[in-house]
Amino acid sequence: MKPFDSLRPEDKAALEGAALWCERLRTEPAQEFSSEFVQWISDTRNMKALNAVHDTVEALDRFKTAPRILEMRRAALASLRRANAPFPRRQIIARVAAILVLCVICAGGYLWYRANSAVSYATRIGERYLVVLSDGSRVSLDSDTAIKVKYAHGMRRIRLDHGQARFDVAHDASRPFRVSVGTESVTAVGTMFNVEKLNSKTLVALLQGRVIIESEAGGAHVPILLSAGEQVTAAAGHLSAIQRLNPEDVRAWESGHLIFRNEPLGDAVERVNRYASNPIMVAPAAAAIPISGVFNAGDIGSFISAITGYFPVEATTDSENRIRLQRRS
Repeated sequence: MKPFDSLRPEDKAALEGAALWCERLRTEPAQEFSSEFVQWISDTRNMKALNAVHDTVEALDRFKTAPRILEMRRAALASLRRANAPFPRRQIIARVAAILVLCVICAGGYLWYRANSAVSYATRIGERYLVVLSDGSRVSLDSDTAIKVKYAHGMRRIRLDHGQARFDVAHDASRPFRVSVGTESVTAVGTMFNVEKLNSKTLVALLQGRVIIESEAGGAHVPILLSAGEQVTAAAGHLSAIQRLNPEDVRAWESGHLIFRNEPLGDAVERVNRYASNPIMVAPAAAAIPISGVFNAGDIGSFISAITGYFPVEATTDSENRIRLQRRS
């Protein structure tokens, strides 16, 4: 991690300005709606710096009695006393900004590093979560889902590691919004789309606007432009033909439902397992059996009962209480 003095001038200015605004907003909350603050915070670099300073202040407040923090505070106060000069208020706040930055660096530079590198978000089994990004874009995370977010000057990058998410992208033509899943990527400017990662494939469903689907794998590949109401499946670097989608089916998971329409049992179970503390297993011979139905996410018992009651599938339980689905003899 670079020391403060070796940061770029614009990064130093952003951090010092953020500390000034942090103090000013604390004493004058109405300034949040001033044209001066709105213009300043519209710069992404400034927004990241303000978030870093806010987090630093909160961290210092939580750990202010820790010996290392007390030592740094004493050293900072001693430095100010040695200066022995009547600083105007803004200069004092600027000095506080430098102290805050030093505290961050003494702690390993974590907060500034986080503001300029990938940030991870994840949900546990049975949990859904809404993430509001710094540009106003929103990401709805399904159960057992993980993403990494990294914003740069000319690009907004998201990586979906596993699970499913819906993206509501804030319009910014100068910074495309790119979601990568495996070797596939979805690029948008301002739109709404759903991306789901299964073991062997990725499903992209476009609800509003337009997106470009492309593969980052080697070999010749022609990007596909999707329009609202269309979806495509990517597997092993290849894209399927464009299909029409049912918006209610795509967004059912957000209200806690799973809708399957002639879905291979293996894919259906993978979705169900996002809500299962004990994952269901599927025998290879049963994985391709098509199933249909509407289920409550997390209601594993009802899912098993329906599958074994209406389809040629039977369930067995082993000594560790794990359920295995197989084709009925």
